[in-house]
Amino acid sequence: MRMSAAEWVTALPVATVVIMATAFIVSVINMSINRALLSHFIGWDKYRTMQKEMAEFRKESMAAARSNDKKQLEKLKKRQSQINAMQQQMFKPQMIQMALVLIYFPVWIFFLTPTFGNKPVALLPVGDGYYQLPLFLWYMISSLFLGTVMQRVLGTLPIE
Repeated sequence: MRMSAAEWVTALPVATVVIMATAFIVSVINMSINRALLSHFIGWDKYRTMQKEMAEFRKESMAAARSNDKKQLEKLKKRQSQINAMQQQMFKPQMIQMALVLIYFPVWIFFLTPTFGNKPVALLPVGDGYYQLPLFLWYMISSLFLGTVMQRVLGTLPIE
C-alpha cells in the first residue's frame, strides 16, 4: 500500500518528529560550540585560510602522486611540516568538541530511550513496503543529515 505525501504527513508518528527535533537541537548546539571553539583558539579567518591551504595541499599531493612527479612530490614534502603544524593547531578545538559530545548522552539516557524504547519510530520506504526504523537508527540518520546541514549553514564544513 502506497501513501500519498499528505497521508504520510498526517500519519507521521510523534516520535519521528520529536527525535528529529532533538537531533536538530543537538546539531545546532554542537555546531555552534564548534564554531565558537574554532573562533576562540584559531580565529575564524585563519581557520578558513588553513582549510583552503590544506585542501589545496591534498589536491596537489594527489595530483603529483598520480602523475608520479618526483620533483613536485619533493616540493610538497617540504610543505608537509607547515601542513602538520596547521593540523596540530586545529586538533585542540576538535578534542574539546569530542569531550563535549559526552554531555549529550544524558539526552539518550534520560529522555529518548525511556520515552521511545525499542519501538519503531520512523518508516523508510523500501520497494513496495516500508522498513521500520528503531530509535537509534532514526536518530543517527537524522543527526548525520541535520549535522551536515548545520555545518553548511554555520560554515564549519571543511572546504573541498
